[in-house]
Amino acid sequence: MSTHCYIGAITPENPQRVQARVVLYDGHPAVVLPALAAIWTGHAHRNTQALITAILAHDWVQLDPDVTVSPLAGQQRVPGVGTALNSAPGVAAVDPEPVTVFPLCHARHLDAPWIYLLHPDVDTVTVHTTDGTRVATYPLRWCLPATGTPDNQSRPAALRSAR
Repeated sequence: MSTHCYIGAITPENPQRVQARVVLYDGHPAVVLPALAAIWTGHAHRNTQALITAILAHDWVQLDPDVTVSPLAGQQRVPGVGTALNSAPGVAAVDPEPVTVFPLCHARHLDAPWIYLLHPDVDTVTVHTTDGTRVATYPLRWCLPATGTPDNQSRPAALRSAR
């Protein structure tokens, strides 16, 4: 899939402003929601603020907590998170581009079909469409693969069928 998206969070000092990073590939909710939950569980140890920090550290080629392939020039593998997009091709470690900041009401100017906002106080992710319209909010624990454990056995049917 080549659907891109933005993933980020509302800024605490201004609830109308979003800080986000672009993800170039696999931006559909059926891919992003399970990836975010896996990163939240593994890399961030179920700490949503740590998940936000990890996501906002780079622009991303793709989120994939199990990434094992060597990145191409201009990309950097971030274990447990995915493949980051470097600002200088062929250089392993460079300062990332600045975080994209925008008011959610102007999201349509990003030309991204999906926007995901993480909420650290309640461990949820809200899915928005290209114009900033809220589609749904999911607890991150519901986005994990079904295991029958109390953590995610009551996931909504729509999310289960999207996998």
